[in-house]
Amino acid sequence: MPELQLPAGEDVFARSGKVNLFYQLGVKVDLTGVTSQQYFDWLDAMKDRLPRLVPGAEIGEKVEIRTSPVLNTGVYYDTDDYQIVRTGSLLRTTCAVTHAFCAFKLADNGKDVRKDHRFVFQGKDRGIIRGAPASAEAVTIVKRLLARTDIEHPGTFLQRYHGIDPTTVEPAVIVKRYISSFYVWLDKQDALRCPMDRVYVGNLREPESDRKLRHFREVELMIYPHVDNEVAKDPRLADAIRVLAETLHEQFGAEITKEIKYQRGARALGLYPVAATG
Repeated sequence: MPELQLPAGEDVFARSGKVNLFYQLGVKVDLTGVTSQQYFDWLDAMKDRLPRLVPGAEIGEKVEIRTSPVLNTGVYYDTDDYQIVRTGSLLRTTCAVTHAFCAFKLADNGKDVRKDHRFVFQGKDRGIIRGAPASAEAVTIVKRLLARTDIEHPGTFLQRYHGIDPTTVEPAVIVKRYISSFYVWLDKQDALRCPMDRVYVGNLREPESDRKLRHFREVELMIYPHVDNEVAKDPRLADAIRVLAETLHEQFGAEITKEIKYQRGARALGLYPVAATG
């Protein structure tokens, strides 16, 4: 199991101007070949087992989440020659029933932590992106944000960390996630949010009539986004992640994957790996 450690002295969540910053700690486990029923049987067993392995830990789920998963749609942006996917970072919009945002997320820092930078859309822009995230109107809204120089936004972080001009990106891949999450509490406090994703990906750079979706499945064992800082420092949080990942491996042979959904999706579509330029 890799090292799980937040950067010393950093809060999990912070706000800088119009950007929400937070550290995402955890691992992703590839569930290719594991059926939903097999996965949920494992989860039911872990509800009894985890408290014995990690004192004070409990697992819970929302009512009907297994039969009525949440739909989350991401549109990943990249340059014409797919520079971003090679970095392990991402630039995307994400929308669900209640929200829409643009995010730049850094690649894993080697300790299973990724730093996320989010700009949350409001008002009419939010409604347009939620309704049709890959539409020309939605893309115009995103590109207008990425061209701004008066505020920090996900595009400014893309340029800062990778030297990629955010005004050169276009939609590349659409990712539809059907999510059934479970939660882990430590001493009744939020600790982990763990979405099991049934993922469908399509290439936005080919005609919609020719677009074929590819599918994969994974579960993220991740720190709760608004976790209390004291809980984030509790060693049992990392212990819970390790136990869950190890039991998935024991039962299904499921392995931790370092690839983000954009990389996995682009690989399934034959877009990645791509030849370096220059």
